[in-house]
Amino acid sequence: MNRKKISCIIPAYNEEKTVIKVINSVKKSRVFDEIIVVNDGSEDKTAEVLSREKGIIFINLPRNVGKGGAVWHGIQNATGEIIVMIDADLIGLTKLHFRKLINPLLNNESDVCIGIIRHKKQRFRSLAQKVGSDLSGQQAFFKKDIMGADIKSSKFGLEITLKNHFKKKNLRIKKLSLDGVIHVMKEEKMGFKQGFVARMKMYREFIAAIFVILKLK
Repeated sequence: MNRKKISCIIPAYNEEKTVIKVINSVKKSRVFDEIIVVNDGSEDKTAEVLSREKGIIFINLPRNVGKGGAVWHGIQNATGEIIVMIDADLIGLTKLHFRKLINPLLNNESDVCIGIIRHKKQRFRSLAQKVGSDLSGQQAFFKKDIMGADIKSSKFGLEITLKNHFKKKNLRIKKLSLDGVIHVMKEEKMGFKQGFVARMKMYREFIAAIFVILKLK
């Protein structure tokens, strides 16, 4: 069987403190043929630290277009048959986690694999991840299956747009736990006030994406 080329896409917005750690985890795994990092018009030093990073394909967007647009730009530049989408604010990623996402596709067990993050010390956050598992930013899918998905303007509604697209295509979806991985909360990265505002913006865009999808049905 021919080896499939695998691309990793990391969208980043104001992630100067965590994005390099995520990139290093991806590099260390030696799982990917290419690592595409998209700076989504960050206002901090994300672009600066990424411009110095070797071994990545760096896409620097001049303005913020939202997560959906950032991932769209990454996909346009990806050459892999399999795309793995990873958030830029994760801690604890290892080769095992990447393999868990990719192997079900390689073994023809699923068409899409979604990684769910569990916070052992924060059960409410873990419950939210489980209930909203389709909204996880950690996903693996075949590039051919994503073509035609209207994600470019989906902003923080990216994952719900992907869910709807995969459902329409009747793709097999597998969900699994990424034990030992945690998200850094926006309030922790940006301070409580600024982080809370950013979180509310994310929720608004997510809800807007749901309404758009419902109108199209």
